[in-house]
Amino acid sequence: MSDKESKQKLSTEPYKGVRDFYPDDMAVENYIFSVWRKTAESFGYQEYGASVLEPTELYKAKSGQEIINEQTYSFTDRGERDVTLRPEMTPTVARMIAAKRKELRFPIRWYSIPNLFRYEKPQRGRLREFYQFNADIFGLDRMQADMEMVMLAYQIMKSFGLNDKQFEIRINVGVNATKQDAETLMKKLAAVGIKNARFDEEIVRGMEYYTGITFEMYDTGKDNPRALFGGGRYDNLLDIFGEEKVPATGFGMGDVGIKNVLETYNLLPQIPAPADLYLCPMSEKEIEYAEKLAQNIRDAGARVIVDYSGKKVGEQIKYADKSRIPFVAVIGENETKTGTFKIKNLSSGTETEATAKTAASVILQ
Repeated sequence: MSDKESKQKLSTEPYKGVRDFYPDDMAVENYIFSVWRKTAESFGYQEYGASVLEPTELYKAKSGQEIINEQTYSFTDRGERDVTLRPEMTPTVARMIAAKRKELRFPIRWYSIPNLFRYEKPQRGRLREFYQFNADIFGLDRMQADMEMVMLAYQIMKSFGLNDKQFEIRINVGVNATKQDAETLMKKLAAVGIKNARFDEEIVRGMEYYTGITFEMYDTGKDNPRALFGGGRYDNLLDIFGEEKVPATGFGMGDVGIKNVLETYNLLPQIPAPADLYLCPMSEKEIEYAEKLAQNIRDAGARVIVDYSGKKVGEQIKYADKSRIPFVAVIGENETKTGTFKIKNLSSGTETEATAKTAASVILQ
């Protein structure tokens, strides 16, 4: 056996519990992110971000021993510092608030979509690496802040296309709240049309920092038994930084569970085509003209691909069709000379004569 043959082949599989995002997968992921962003910003929330690496002591201080001992990816860096790939975002945003507390204007409404890592058994609805939408309000100790959190979470589900019978909100209370606080909240929610909320004493948030009302949201079907997301009030988190109490409430929603729900109810988006128009040069001679034409059409707002394969026009058109590109145009010697060409709608078969100036209006109408 040769040295080359004896070398162990590398696996093409990703690390256990993480995902590769091929273009169609990425399109779904971007759709989920877009709904999160659009809905959060409709409530006036601003996006923030931070590094995926945090000092391990941040989680030792408040997240709980289960997270530290069993669920984190922690290591010592080359400078002998203990660091952790963040398993959650709330300690990070609390750190950020504490760092610039005197400069910030309260109340604060922030959201983020961080990449998170937890070392746990991969299963439906739960992976070791995932993205999570997080929304928080800092500086409001009134129940209206808790209510707004639930309203935002509810609106996200509605924006994904779910109806009230397909999910429910379960509400409980932490150490500084009473059961009466949870019926009061549900009455307020019902007053604004959110009637799929109920009290559930079995809802116990896994983190140690929740102090008031907590909530989780569940798919009412049987295919997705886990909580889709949850959150609550955590007024005391800033004390680990030696800061005075700042009232806070928030929630997190993972992309894995949401994608499962969208699949269950046939709510996944249609995968968009990579381009609006596919230009098919008849020979190498027409490529330069096709490139200039493509750039002019792109400048007008359309997405254009030029075929460089050198294959026959029929094969080029087949490629465009299988790629879901709606329009094609064949560029030959005559089109190069006259500056006019026919744009074909692959769905209807109709053809429209166009120029570099009019092409965008034909395909974007």
